[in-house]
Amino acid sequence: LFFLPFLATAQNTVCLTIDPNPNTNDPALAPFTKYVDVLGCFSIYAESTISDAKVLHAAAVAAELLDNNEDGVVDDPLIESQLLSENALMPIFSSEGSSAENTFFINYNGDGVSAVLYKNEIDPTQTGHWGDDASVEEIMHTINHVGHTNVYPNAFSLQANSSLLTAAMDVARGGQFMSVPNNYPASAWYHYDDQTCDYECMAIEYIYWAQ
Repeated sequence: LFFLPFLATAQNTVCLTIDPNPNTNDPALAPFTKYVDVLGCFSIYAESTISDAKVLHAAAVAAELLDNNEDGVVDDPLIESQLLSENALMPIFSSEGSSAENTFFINYNGDGVSAVLYKNEIDPTQTGHWGDDASVEEIMHTINHVGHTNVYPNAFSLQANSSLLTAAMDVARGGQFMSVPNNYPASAWYHYDDQTCDYECMAIEYIYWAQ
């Protein structure tokens, strides 16, 4: 087993360990060989080609996002409960379109996945640095999408006209656009332009940029 000390206090020490995949009988999860349990409510699953350093990096990012004060306890018990009930997880694949990724998405039927990571998107030496390490963004997407949008819908629901979030985003984009406009108004300061990103996708991205 490989482990990474995540935090230490006078009362508690939390270690993140890489274990064998405990769910090899699940058709969606069978291709993964590496597994990390993060604070009992979030899981990391990785292909064998992902280095231990990258797997533990992703796990540490998840742990610090969930336990920002580093006392060994998830900061928001409602988010903890929601992530646990949906079996929230972050899959890490060797590459886009890998055999493991195809197997996963053909067989996965849950609501605990909102994003994925690829081997070349993780750089433990540049945590969260745009263009080098996507672990912060993608793990945050999952925590927000699986957790916050369901636990706090008045604040974070992703549908148009449904929450404080979407009202704020409509202002930030200079109007309510259900698809990406050819040009954003001059008043806009949120100019996300991925044509594959629908309104709800734009909202989950806006949470990330706000955070």
